[in-house]
Amino acid sequence: MKKLLICLLALTPAASATMPLDPDPVWESRANGHHATGGAWADVDGDGWLDMVVANGNDMGREHVVIYHNGGSGILPANPTWSSGDVDYHGHLDVGDINGDGLPDVAVAVYIGPGGFSTPGRVKVYLNNGAGAFSSLPDWSSASDLYCFSVALGDADGDGDLDLACACGEGYYGDPERQRIYYNIDGTLEATPSWQSDEWGFALDVFWGDVEQDGDLDLTFCTEQGPLLVYLNEQTDGGGMPTTASWQSTDLPQYGNTIAFGDGNGDGFPELAVADNSQLGGEGRFKVYGNVAGALTTAPIWQSSDGGYGAHVSWIDPDIDGDLDLATGRWWGSARIYENRDGVLTADPVWESTPEPVCENFLWGDVDNDALRSNGVTVASGDGARTFFSLGHAPIRTVDEVLVAGVPLPADAYAVHPTHGWISTAGPPPPGAGNVIIRYTYSLDLDLAITDWDPARGNTLYLSETAAAVPDIAGALDAVRAFPNPLRERTQIQYRGPDASEFLLTIHDVSGRVVRRLHEGAITEGLYTWEWDRRDDSGRPTESGVYFAHLSADDQGRTIRLITLR
Repeated sequence: MKKLLICLLALTPAASATMPLDPDPVWESRANGHHATGGAWADVDGDGWLDMVVANGNDMGREHVVIYHNGGSGILPANPTWSSGDVDYHGHLDVGDINGDGLPDVAVAVYIGPGGFSTPGRVKVYLNNGAGAFSSLPDWSSASDLYCFSVALGDADGDGDLDLACACGEGYYGDPERQRIYYNIDGTLEATPSWQSDEWGFALDVFWGDVEQDGDLDLTFCTEQGPLLVYLNEQTDGGGMPTTASWQSTDLPQYGNTIAFGDGNGDGFPELAVADNSQLGGEGRFKVYGNVAGALTTAPIWQSSDGGYGAHVSWIDPDIDGDLDLATGRWWGSARIYENRDGVLTADPVWESTPEPVCENFLWGDVDNDALRSNGVTVASGDGARTFFSLGHAPIRTVDEVLVAGVPLPADAYAVHPTHGWISTAGPPPPGAGNVIIRYTYSLDLDLAITDWDPARGNTLYLSETAAAVPDIAGALDAVRAFPNPLRERTQIQYRGPDASEFLLTIHDVSGRVVRRLHEGAITEGLYTWEWDRRDDSGRPTESGVYFAHLSADDQGRTIRLITLR
């Protein structure tokens, strides 16, 4: 009867949650005539507080890259506390440790050159100077000029450092480009890209994600006047990044502005969200392309009920209910959140900001440190091929330790992307049950900053009003989820709860026999993610069929039915 009750509870529709964000901003920077575009949170000065990094300019002015240093307690200054020594028509940016010194650097897209639309821009990197800011002038620039509006850091070749992908092309006046990857060689980006797409076009955004869940990072470009493009990395099969797109959308014409991957339906495979912008055509709706066992649908499975100048999408869990909601932004429109209810997004937003900024980028992070937790643990299994490991939570603040077969990896043996919650190791860990353990710091209270390119208005910050309390053991067990389920290669089982003096997580076959012990022993309060790779305790693959994950914490238990596919 107890198992039946658990199954019935799992089928009960989840109640809608209240988004904890205040609709009114608690901070606004001075406008200063800035056309703010790219933005990211990063602890640039290493004081434990998130600083706001912003690239200004867009296609409207040659302006600076700036930092708003967090003064502690989440207090941001009205004016930038650091500005770059050069100016450009800056597009979007990404932040990560490029040179392997443990400090966050910033890569910035330059959309157009000094002569405006008649001249191409470039890509550049400012390294962290170790004194709380970046170098005044770029430490690296692309050898050739190119139209580039967005960049993304990711490990394309699985060598444990961050490579730079660039969304290229300028559509207003018809200057197509090939898309590019600049590989990282011993901490320095190559000046000329070793990878260029066969396709030419006009891409406005780029995003890394493991579409197939095969343990490497695939690459997606958001285009306008052409299809969305995905390049499926063949690294784990002994290959590399193909130069011809592996997938294209079919709902043309496409007027995409921004893209983001996120597992919207909880099956372990990331869906692709897109913000269309009606400035150049189309309806400008927000859209989601489904992912069926690693294959993206070529047409959207969800669209927003209205359209306009769409400019941003991000998958995020601001209500900390265990699923990803979709945050969106438009030019001259309120920021909005569409709630995820049982894997389906609401047709209309459940939260809207009071102001209507000219949204460019959303920055999610705990700016006031009111819910930081240093108890995140992910346990995974190496297979001798994969290098990409998702932590099951994003964003995170820091990766604190990576163990492979009980041995700590040095920091230069893996790359981290805190915003997207993953690491990529320098070479694949060997096969082993639960031999990869990642400990990290994260937050249960995510604040939102928005960059605004209206020169008469500043960037804004919206605070999250409440942090999710730690549930008791019963509540924690009720909230346990396994994703994906059904599964083909592996699944992650996630638990967030209090201390338990006795905690057991086992996988059973239909006869009740224990196939795999994933955890046995006491646990302290934290967010735990265990991976089952369909192998038994001896390392042998299991047959396809029905299995059960059983969790017991002290004197309480929970059982989840797992279905494994061929």
